[in-house]
Amino acid sequence: MTFKEAKHIHCIGIGGIGLSALARLAKHQGKTVTGSDVHPSKITKDLEIEGFEYWSGHEPSRVHPNCDLIIYTIAIQESDKELLEAKHRGIKCMSYPEALGEVTKDYVTIAIAGTHGKTTTTAMLASAMKGAGINPTVIVGSLLKNGDSNFIAGDSKYLIVEACEYRRSFLNLHPAHAIITNIDNDHLDYYKDLDEIRSAFQEFVDKIKSEGFVVTHELVDLKHKNIIISDGIEVLPQELSVLGKHNRDNAQLVIAMCKSLGIEENGVRKGLYEFTGTWRRMEYKKTLVKGQILYDDYGHHPTEIKATLSALREKFAMGKHRLIVIFQPHLYSRTKLLLNDFAGAFILADIICILPIYASREAHDDSISSYDLVEKTENAINVESFDEVVKFIEKKSHNGDIIVTIGAGDVYTIGDLLI
Repeated sequence: MTFKEAKHIHCIGIGGIGLSALARLAKHQGKTVTGSDVHPSKITKDLEIEGFEYWSGHEPSRVHPNCDLIIYTIAIQESDKELLEAKHRGIKCMSYPEALGEVTKDYVTIAIAGTHGKTTTTAMLASAMKGAGINPTVIVGSLLKNGDSNFIAGDSKYLIVEACEYRRSFLNLHPAHAIITNIDNDHLDYYKDLDEIRSAFQEFVDKIKSEGFVVTHELVDLKHKNIIISDGIEVLPQELSVLGKHNRDNAQLVIAMCKSLGIEENGVRKGLYEFTGTWRRMEYKKTLVKGQILYDDYGHHPTEIKATLSALREKFAMGKHRLIVIFQPHLYSRTKLLLNDFAGAFILADIICILPIYASREAHDDSISSYDLVEKTENAINVESFDEVVKFIEKKSHNGDIIVTIGAGDVYTIGDLLI
Protein backbone atom coordinates (compact mmCIF):
# COMPACT_ATOMS: atom_id res chain seq x y z
CA MET A 1 0.00 0.00 0.00
CA THR A 2 1.37 3.41 -1.04
CA PHE A 3 0.23 6.94 -0.22
CA LYS A 4 -1.13 7.29 -3.75
CA GLU A 5 -3.11 4.02 -3.54
CA ALA A 6 -4.53 4.59 -0.06
CA LYS A 7 -8.22 5.43 0.26
CA HIS A 8 -8.55 5.80 4.07
CA ILE A 9 -5.58 7.22 5.97
CA HIS A 10 -5.39 7.49 9.76
CA CYS A 11 -2.85 9.98 11.11
CA ILE A 12 -1.42 9.38 14.59
CA GLY A 13 -0.28 12.76 15.87
CA ILE A 14 -2.32 14.70 13.31
CA GLY A 15 -1.83 17.92 15.28
CA GLY A 16 1.84 17.99 14.28
CA ILE A 17 2.74 20.85 11.97
CA GLY A 18 4.05 18.57 9.21
CA LEU A 19 1.58 15.69 9.49
CA SER A 20 -1.42 18.03 9.53
CA ALA A 21 -0.25 19.52 6.21
CA LEU A 22 0.11 16.04 4.70
CA ALA A 23 -3.38 15.16 6.00
CA ARG A 24 -4.75 18.23 4.23
CA LEU A 25 -3.03 17.16 1.00
CA ALA A 26 -4.55 13.67 1.30
CA LYS A 27 -8.04 15.11 1.87
CA HIS A 28 -7.56 17.45 -1.10
CA GLN A 29 -6.81 14.36 -3.21
CA GLY A 30 -10.16 12.87 -2.22
CA LYS A 31 -8.99 10.41 0.44
CA THR A 32 -10.80 9.81 3.73
CA VAL A 33 -8.56 11.09 6.53
CA THR A 34 -9.00 10.57 10.26
CA GLY A 35 -6.59 11.45 13.02
CA SER A 36 -5.79 11.57 16.71
CA ASP A 37 -3.43 13.48 18.96
CA VAL A 38 -2.58 13.55 22.63
CA HIS A 39 -3.89 17.08 23.17
CA PRO A 40 -6.26 19.34 21.22
CA SER A 41 -4.66 22.46 19.73
CA LYS A 42 -5.31 25.28 17.30
CA ILE A 43 -4.33 22.93 14.47
CA THR A 44 -6.68 20.11 15.53
CA LYS A 45 -9.53 22.59 16.03
CA ASP A 46 -8.94 23.96 12.52
CA LEU A 47 -8.89 20.43 11.10
CA GLU A 48 -12.25 19.69 12.73
CA ILE A 49 -13.69 22.88 11.20
CA GLU A 50 -12.38 21.68 7.81
CA GLY A 51 -14.30 18.40 8.21
CA PHE A 52 -11.64 16.02 9.53
CA GLU A 53 -12.73 13.34 12.01
CA TYR A 54 -10.43 13.92 15.00
CA TRP A 55 -10.07 12.36 18.46
CA SER A 56 -8.14 13.58 21.46
CA GLY A 57 -6.13 10.73 22.95
CA HIS A 58 -4.80 7.52 21.41
CA GLU A 59 -7.04 4.43 21.56
CA PRO A 60 -7.08 1.25 19.40
CA SER A 61 -10.74 1.89 18.49
CA ARG A 62 -9.70 5.03 16.59
CA VAL A 63 -8.28 2.85 13.80
CA HIS A 64 -11.32 2.50 11.50
CA PRO A 65 -12.14 -0.91 9.96
CA ASN A 66 -11.71 0.58 6.47
CA CYS A 67 -8.31 2.17 7.23
CA ASP A 68 -5.67 0.98 4.75
CA LEU A 69 -2.73 3.25 5.69
CA ILE A 70 -1.38 4.64 8.96
CA ILE A 71 0.90 7.70 8.95
CA TYR A 72 2.47 8.55 12.29
CA THR A 73 4.61 11.35 13.65
CA ILE A 74 8.17 10.35 14.59
CA ALA A 75 7.48 11.81 18.05
CA ILE A 76 5.27 8.85 19.08
CA GLN A 77 6.55 5.75 20.84
CA GLU A 78 6.61 2.23 19.37
CA SER A 79 4.26 1.28 22.21
CA ASP A 80 1.50 3.65 21.02
CA LYS A 81 -1.85 1.86 21.26
CA GLU A 82 -3.06 2.88 17.81
CA LEU A 83 0.21 1.95 16.14
CA LEU A 84 0.20 -1.47 17.84
CA GLU A 85 -3.42 -2.04 16.77
CA ALA A 86 -2.61 -1.17 13.16
CA LYS A 87 0.40 -3.51 13.10
CA HIS A 88 -1.68 -6.28 14.70
CA ARG A 89 -4.23 -5.91 11.88
CA GLY A 90 -1.55 -5.85 9.21
CA ILE A 91 -2.23 -2.27 8.12
CA LYS A 92 0.63 -0.55 6.31
CA CYS A 93 2.35 1.95 8.66
CA MET A 94 4.59 4.81 7.51
CA SER A 95 6.29 7.63 9.38
CA TYR A 96 5.53 11.20 8.30
CA PRO A 97 8.96 11.57 6.56
CA GLU A 98 8.43 8.27 4.69
CA ALA A 99 4.97 9.32 3.49
CA LEU A 100 6.17 12.78 2.49
CA GLY A 101 8.99 11.10 0.58
CA GLU A 102 6.47 9.17 -1.50
CA VAL A 103 4.55 12.36 -2.29
CA THR A 104 7.71 14.14 -3.50
CA LYS A 105 8.09 11.56 -6.30
CA ASP A 106 4.91 12.84 -7.97
CA TYR A 107 6.08 16.45 -8.46
CA VAL A 108 9.07 18.53 -9.42
CA THR A 109 9.96 18.96 -5.76
CA ILE A 110 11.97 21.86 -4.37
CA ALA A 111 13.11 21.00 -0.84
CA ILE A 112 14.14 23.72 1.62
CA ALA A 113 16.67 22.46 4.16
CA GLY A 114 18.89 24.12 6.75
CA THR A 115 19.32 24.40 10.49
CA HIS A 116 17.62 27.82 10.59
CA GLY A 117 15.26 29.71 8.31
CA LYS A 118 13.78 26.84 6.31
CA THR A 119 10.15 27.56 7.29
CA THR A 120 10.34 31.22 6.29
CA THR A 121 12.28 30.42 3.11
CA THR A 122 9.73 27.76 2.13
CA ALA A 123 6.88 30.23 2.52
CA MET A 124 8.90 32.98 0.79
CA LEU A 125 9.54 30.77 -2.24
CA ALA A 126 5.83 29.96 -2.47
CA SER A 127 4.95 33.67 -2.41
CA ALA A 128 7.69 34.52 -4.93
CA MET A 129 6.52 31.88 -7.41
CA LYS A 130 2.92 32.99 -7.01
CA GLY A 131 4.02 36.56 -7.74
CA ALA A 132 5.45 35.26 -11.01
CA GLY A 133 2.19 33.51 -11.92
CA ILE A 134 3.12 29.97 -10.79
CA ASN A 135 0.99 28.18 -8.19
CA PRO A 136 3.03 25.46 -6.45
CA THR A 137 1.69 22.92 -4.00
CA VAL A 138 3.25 23.76 -0.62
CA ILE A 139 3.89 21.89 2.64
CA VAL A 140 5.43 24.19 5.23
CA GLY A 141 6.32 23.87 8.93
CA SER A 142 4.18 26.77 10.10
CA LEU A 143 0.85 28.44 9.37
CA LEU A 144 0.80 30.78 6.39
CA LYS A 145 -0.78 34.14 7.13
CA ASN A 146 -2.76 34.42 3.90
CA GLY A 147 -4.79 31.28 4.62
CA ASP A 148 -3.83 30.34 8.19
CA SER A 149 -2.83 26.90 6.95
CA ASN A 150 0.37 24.90 6.44
CA PHE A 151 -0.77 23.55 3.06
CA ILE A 152 -1.43 25.15 -0.31
CA ALA A 153 -3.04 23.13 -3.08
CA GLY A 154 -1.32 24.25 -6.28
CA ASP A 155 -2.03 23.60 -9.94
CA SER A 156 1.53 23.50 -11.29
CA LYS A 157 4.16 20.76 -11.52
CA TYR A 158 6.03 22.16 -8.50
CA LEU A 159 5.89 20.98 -4.88
CA ILE A 160 7.72 23.08 -2.27
CA VAL A 161 8.46 21.22 0.97
CA GLU A 162 10.29 21.97 4.16
CA ALA A 163 13.01 19.33 4.63
CA CYS A 164 13.88 18.60 8.28
CA GLU A 165 17.32 17.29 9.19
CA TYR A 166 16.28 15.85 12.58
CA ARG A 167 17.00 12.09 12.66
CA ARG A 168 17.98 12.49 8.98
CA SER A 169 14.29 12.75 8.06
CA PHE A 170 15.09 14.67 4.86
CA LEU A 171 16.84 11.62 3.40
CA ASN A 172 13.36 10.16 2.77
CA LEU A 173 12.62 12.91 0.23
CA HIS A 174 13.19 12.83 -3.54
CA PRO A 175 13.76 16.47 -4.51
CA ALA A 176 14.61 17.71 -7.99
CA HIS A 177 16.14 20.89 -6.52
CA ALA A 178 17.08 22.16 -3.06
CA ILE A 179 17.82 25.31 -1.09
CA ILE A 180 20.19 24.97 1.89
CA THR A 181 19.86 28.00 4.17
CA ASN A 182 22.74 27.16 6.55
CA ILE A 183 24.30 24.37 8.61
CA ASP A 184 24.77 24.84 12.36
CA ASN A 185 25.07 22.92 15.63
CA ASP A 186 21.59 21.66 16.54
CA HIS A 187 19.73 18.45 17.37
CA LEU A 188 22.74 17.40 19.38
CA ASP A 189 20.54 14.89 21.19
CA TYR A 190 20.76 12.95 17.91
CA TYR A 191 23.88 14.11 16.05
CA LYS A 192 27.32 13.64 17.58
CA ASP A 193 28.80 16.94 16.36
CA LEU A 194 28.78 19.51 13.56
CA ASP A 195 30.79 17.22 11.25
CA GLU A 196 28.08 14.57 11.49
CA ILE A 197 25.42 17.20 10.74
CA ARG A 198 27.40 18.34 7.67
CA SER A 199 27.70 14.73 6.55
CA ALA A 200 23.90 14.33 6.71
CA PHE A 201 23.39 17.48 4.61
CA GLN A 202 25.91 16.26 2.03
CA GLU A 203 24.06 12.94 1.87
CA PHE A 204 20.85 14.89 1.27
CA VAL A 205 22.46 16.92 -1.53
CA ASP A 206 23.84 13.72 -3.08
CA LYS A 207 20.23 12.59 -3.67
CA ILE A 208 19.68 15.45 -6.12
CA LYS A 209 20.44 14.50 -9.72
CA SER A 210 23.21 16.32 -11.58
CA GLU A 211 20.72 18.38 -13.63
CA GLY A 212 19.07 19.68 -10.45
CA PHE A 213 20.02 22.94 -8.70
CA VAL A 214 21.35 23.33 -5.16
CA VAL A 215 21.13 26.96 -4.03
CA THR A 216 22.98 28.05 -0.93
CA HIS A 217 25.24 30.71 0.61
CA GLU A 218 28.98 30.94 0.15
CA LEU A 219 29.81 29.73 3.67
CA VAL A 220 27.83 26.49 3.31
CA ASP A 221 30.44 23.97 2.20
CA LEU A 222 28.61 21.35 0.09
CA LYS A 223 29.50 19.58 -3.15
CA HIS A 224 27.19 19.25 -6.17
CA LYS A 225 27.52 19.73 -9.93
CA ASN A 226 25.03 22.62 -9.97
CA ILE A 227 25.80 24.57 -6.78
CA ILE A 228 24.38 28.10 -7.07
CA ILE A 229 25.79 30.69 -4.64
CA SER A 230 23.22 33.42 -3.98
CA ASP A 231 25.34 35.94 -2.06
CA GLY A 232 25.83 38.35 -4.99
CA ILE A 233 22.09 39.05 -5.36
CA GLU A 234 21.05 42.42 -3.91
CA VAL A 235 17.98 42.59 -1.68
CA LEU A 236 17.30 45.94 0.00
CA PRO A 237 15.38 46.28 3.31
CA GLN A 238 12.59 48.23 1.59
CA GLU A 239 12.06 45.40 -0.91
CA LEU A 240 10.69 43.11 1.82
CA SER A 241 7.79 43.39 4.25
CA VAL A 242 9.60 41.23 6.84
CA LEU A 243 12.42 42.45 9.07
CA GLY A 244 16.07 41.54 9.39
CA LYS A 245 19.23 40.66 7.53
CA HIS A 246 18.47 36.96 7.91
CA ASN A 247 15.29 37.46 5.89
CA ARG A 248 17.19 39.35 3.20
CA ASP A 249 19.57 36.36 3.09
CA ASN A 250 16.57 34.04 2.71
CA ALA A 251 15.23 36.21 -0.11
CA GLN A 252 18.59 35.95 -1.92
CA LEU A 253 18.22 32.17 -1.92
CA VAL A 254 14.68 32.37 -3.26
CA ILE A 255 15.63 34.73 -6.10
CA ALA A 256 18.60 32.53 -7.03
CA MET A 257 16.43 29.40 -7.17
CA CYS A 258 13.79 31.12 -9.29
CA LYS A 259 16.46 32.48 -11.65
CA SER A 260 17.88 28.96 -12.03
CA LEU A 261 14.42 27.68 -12.95
CA GLY A 262 13.93 30.47 -15.50
CA ILE A 263 11.17 32.22 -13.56
CA GLU A 264 10.67 35.90 -14.35
CA GLU A 265 12.45 38.02 -11.71
CA ASN A 266 10.13 41.05 -11.51
CA GLY A 267 7.24 38.79 -10.53
CA VAL A 268 9.46 36.98 -8.05
CA ARG A 269 10.44 40.22 -6.33
CA LYS A 270 6.80 41.34 -6.32
CA GLY A 271 5.85 38.08 -4.58
CA LEU A 272 8.66 38.54 -2.05
CA TYR A 273 7.43 42.02 -1.16
CA GLU A 274 3.90 40.63 -0.66
CA PHE A 275 5.21 38.02 1.79
CA THR A 276 4.34 39.12 5.34
CA GLY A 277 5.70 36.19 7.34
CA THR A 278 4.32 33.07 9.01
CA TRP A 279 2.91 32.07 12.36
CA ARG A 280 5.48 32.28 15.18
CA ARG A 281 8.30 33.63 12.99
CA MET A 282 8.96 37.12 14.41
CA GLU A 283 5.21 37.57 14.30
CA TYR A 284 3.71 40.90 15.35
CA LYS A 285 0.82 40.10 17.70
CA LYS A 286 -0.65 43.34 19.03
CA THR A 287 0.00 46.65 20.74
CA LEU A 288 -1.13 46.23 24.34
CA VAL A 289 -3.17 48.57 26.52
CA LYS A 290 -0.17 50.47 27.91
CA GLY A 291 1.40 50.81 24.45
CA GLN A 292 3.79 47.84 24.69
CA ILE A 293 4.41 46.16 21.33
CA LEU A 294 4.08 42.37 21.42
CA TYR A 295 5.92 39.92 19.13
CA ASP A 296 6.28 36.15 19.16
CA ASP A 297 9.02 33.94 17.70
CA TYR A 298 9.72 30.21 17.44
CA GLY A 299 13.49 30.65 17.88
CA HIS A 300 14.99 27.89 20.02
CA HIS A 301 18.67 28.08 19.02
CA PRO A 302 21.15 30.89 19.88
CA THR A 303 21.68 31.75 16.19
CA GLU A 304 17.92 32.18 15.69
CA ILE A 305 17.54 34.29 18.83
CA LYS A 306 20.36 36.62 17.75
CA ALA A 307 18.78 37.03 14.30
CA THR A 308 15.37 37.85 15.77
CA LEU A 309 16.65 40.37 18.31
CA SER A 310 18.92 41.97 15.71
CA ALA A 311 15.96 42.39 13.35
CA LEU A 312 13.84 43.96 16.08
CA ARG A 313 16.70 46.33 16.95
CA GLU A 314 16.95 47.26 13.27
CA LYS A 315 13.34 48.48 13.53
CA PHE A 316 13.23 49.73 17.13
CA ALA A 317 16.20 51.81 18.28
CA MET A 318 18.02 51.15 21.54
CA GLY A 319 17.42 53.86 24.11
CA LYS A 320 13.97 54.71 22.77
CA HIS A 321 12.55 51.20 23.20
CA ARG A 322 13.35 48.64 25.87
CA LEU A 323 13.46 45.07 24.58
CA ILE A 324 11.93 42.59 27.04
CA VAL A 325 12.40 38.92 26.13
CA ILE A 326 10.36 36.06 27.60
CA PHE A 327 12.35 32.94 26.79
CA GLN A 328 11.37 29.30 27.28
CA PRO A 329 14.39 27.02 26.68
CA HIS A 330 13.53 23.98 24.54
CA LEU A 331 15.07 20.61 25.48
CA TYR A 332 17.46 19.82 28.30
CA SER A 333 20.10 18.56 25.85
CA ARG A 334 20.09 21.71 23.72
CA THR A 335 20.21 24.01 26.75
CA LYS A 336 23.06 22.04 28.31
CA LEU A 337 25.21 21.73 25.20
CA LEU A 338 24.73 25.34 24.04
CA LEU A 339 24.48 27.03 27.45
CA ASN A 340 27.20 29.63 26.86
CA ASP A 341 25.89 30.38 23.36
CA PHE A 342 22.40 30.97 24.75
CA ALA A 343 23.80 33.26 27.44
CA GLY A 344 25.46 35.42 24.78
CA ALA A 345 22.46 35.46 22.43
CA PHE A 346 20.47 38.01 24.46
CA ILE A 347 23.00 40.85 24.38
CA LEU A 348 20.56 43.20 22.58
CA ALA A 349 17.80 42.70 25.18
CA ASP A 350 17.28 44.88 28.25
CA ILE A 351 15.41 42.32 30.38
CA ILE A 352 15.27 38.55 29.85
CA CYS A 353 12.65 36.53 31.72
CA ILE A 354 13.70 32.87 31.60
CA LEU A 355 11.10 30.16 32.16
CA PRO A 356 11.69 26.50 33.12
CA ILE A 357 12.99 24.25 30.33
CA TYR A 358 10.32 22.79 28.03
CA ALA A 359 11.24 19.10 27.98
CA SER A 360 9.23 18.05 24.90
CA ARG A 361 10.42 14.55 23.93
CA GLU A 362 13.09 14.30 26.65
CA ALA A 363 13.08 12.82 30.15
CA HIS A 364 13.81 15.14 33.07
CA ASP A 365 17.51 15.93 33.50
CA ASP A 366 18.61 17.19 36.95
CA SER A 367 22.02 18.23 35.64
CA ILE A 368 20.65 21.34 33.84
CA SER A 369 17.93 23.90 34.59
CA SER A 370 16.81 27.38 33.65
CA TYR A 371 18.64 28.65 36.75
CA ASP A 372 21.95 27.74 35.07
CA LEU A 373 21.05 29.95 32.13
CA VAL A 374 19.87 32.83 34.35
CA GLU A 375 23.17 32.69 36.22
CA LYS A 376 25.18 33.10 33.01
CA THR A 377 22.94 35.65 31.24
CA GLU A 378 23.27 39.39 31.88
CA ASN A 379 20.01 41.17 32.80
CA ALA A 380 18.18 37.83 33.20
CA ILE A 381 15.65 36.90 35.86
CA ASN A 382 14.05 33.57 36.65
CA VAL A 383 10.27 33.18 36.33
CA GLU A 384 8.56 29.96 37.34
CA SER A 385 5.20 30.21 35.57
CA PHE A 386 3.27 31.99 32.84
CA ASP A 387 1.15 33.76 35.48
CA GLU A 388 4.33 35.10 37.08
CA VAL A 389 5.45 36.44 33.70
CA VAL A 390 2.11 38.18 33.14
CA LYS A 391 2.25 39.82 36.57
CA PHE A 392 5.83 40.96 35.93
CA ILE A 393 4.93 42.48 32.53
CA GLU A 394 1.83 44.21 33.90
CA LYS A 395 3.85 45.71 36.75
CA LYS A 396 7.22 46.50 35.15
CA SER A 397 6.60 47.26 31.45
CA HIS A 398 5.40 50.54 29.99
CA ASN A 399 4.62 52.41 26.78
CA GLY A 400 7.12 51.76 23.97
CA ASP A 401 8.53 48.52 25.37
CA ILE A 402 9.00 45.73 22.85
CA ILE A 403 7.94 42.42 24.39
CA VAL A 404 8.85 39.21 22.55
CA THR A 405 8.03 35.65 23.57
CA ILE A 406 10.64 33.21 22.22
CA GLY A 407 10.79 29.42 22.19
CA ALA A 408 9.59 26.25 20.46
CA GLY A 409 7.31 25.15 23.32
CA ASP A 410 4.05 26.73 24.47
CA VAL A 411 5.51 30.12 25.48
CA TYR A 412 3.47 31.80 22.73
CA THR A 413 0.32 31.35 24.84
CA ILE A 414 1.65 34.04 27.21
CA GLY A 415 0.86 36.50 24.41
CA ASP A 416 -2.79 35.43 24.55
CA LEU A 417 -2.81 35.99 28.31
CA LEU A 418 -1.28 39.47 27.90
CA ILE A 419 -3.75 40.38 25.14
